[in-house]
Amino acid sequence: MIKKQQKWIALLVTLTFMWLLQVSTMPVAAANTPEQISSASAEQAPSFIEEEGDSSSPAKKKSILPVILIVVGVAAVAAVLFLVVLKTKYDITGAWTITWQYSGYSQLSNTITFTGDKKTGTFQIGSSSGTYTVDNKKVQWVYSGGTTTYTGDFTDKTNMSGTMLSSGTPGTWSAVKKATTTSIGTTTAVDKNANGEVQK
Repeated sequence: MIKKQQKWIALLVTLTFMWLLQVSTMPVAAANTPEQISSASAEQAPSFIEEEGDSSSPAKKKSILPVILIVVGVAAVAAVLFLVVLKTKYDITGAWTITWQYSGYSQLSNTITFTGDKKTGTFQIGSSSGTYTVDNKKVQWVYSGGTTTYTGDFTDKTNMSGTMLSSGTPGTWSAVKKATTTSIGTTTAVDKNANGEVQK
């Protein structure tokens, strides 16, 4: 839902910016009325021939409106991009349900818990542990001993997937972040099935 809102906001700002640029290129309406122009033309007609050789004309005043519109547009686009970047930071910390499968082996599933910050820390899965790193959407964790490595990407804030290699055996994995319930200062991970029902 957040991604859709971000796309709509970005589209709206872009269209508004383009419209402002279009408006800024329109010629400014003349200050004189048609009657004034007609009267001025009639008075100047006799001297037209005399002044025909004078090709110089007063310099047109440049409008500051285009500059203001461009500055406002750039600021709006920068604000939206900044907002989008802030909202798309991925947080791996917490409990995830991970499913993996080595080539030629049955699919397995377990809970993996990442402890640390959004970029580095440690993980625990069963009796095994190791360290993880996150670089924007890219994730990697390595078991202690270095014989098993998981690499992949966030597909959104609560899903990630990728490939793994354990002692030369390749495989694939996917993980879904567990929902959390908060009660009096404590946060507990809750397993849910595909229908959103809490599993016991």
